[in-house]
Amino acid sequence: MQLTTKKIRLFVWGASGHARFVMNILCFFDHFDLVGLVDDLTPDRAGQSFHGAPILGGRELLPELRAQGVQGCVFGFGNCSARLKLGEVVKTEGFNLITLIHPGAVIAHSATIGAGVVIGPGVVVDADCVIGDNCILNNNCCVSHGSRIGMGAHICPGVTIGGDVVVGDGSWVGIGATVMEKVSIGSGSFIGAGSLVTRSIPGGVLAYGSPARVVRRINSTF
Repeated sequence: MQLTTKKIRLFVWGASGHARFVMNILCFFDHFDLVGLVDDLTPDRAGQSFHGAPILGGRELLPELRAQGVQGCVFGFGNCSARLKLGEVVKTEGFNLITLIHPGAVIAHSATIGAGVVIGPGVVVDADCVIGDNCILNNNCCVSHGSRIGMGAHICPGVTIGGDVVVGDGSWVGIGATVMEKVSIGSGSFIGAGSLVTRSIPGGVLAYGSPARVVRRINSTF
């Protein structure tokens, strides 16, 4: 007798570019059943199709989805602060945050990966790394041994994180940046694309350049 595995019913929250990234990874796994997308930002898109899946409506649908037996959620947007805030909303509504790891990623056995993390193709997560809840590790980035990536952080494509680095909650490390070993990036900071981070960066700032320097404090979300 052939055993069947019950699929995990889930929705993607968000219907923009990052949602395509997420939905592409979902295609590699047969045990997920995508029921559709939730989109708060453009409610007029309800009923439309996005990347082959229906846009169901906004967050007002969460209780109904839970009643229908939908169990999980994956965020399909890159805004770091929103991922932090809405992670709590999703858990309060009774959904599980689904972790997605592309089969082309290389994850060390001793690495710890949090809930709701999305890891793209070509990513390397080395020994003893800790990746916090709701992080994005985007295509072809490398997180070296012993590094800790805070909750809701976005490590963009092609970033290299050296060994024993700490990246704070909700920070964004831009495309192709390099963070040298044993430095830290404070919570809520933005590191510009292509930057070389050679010394620690405080929280809540914009920094870029080679070497990266603090340009100003920031109050915006990203």
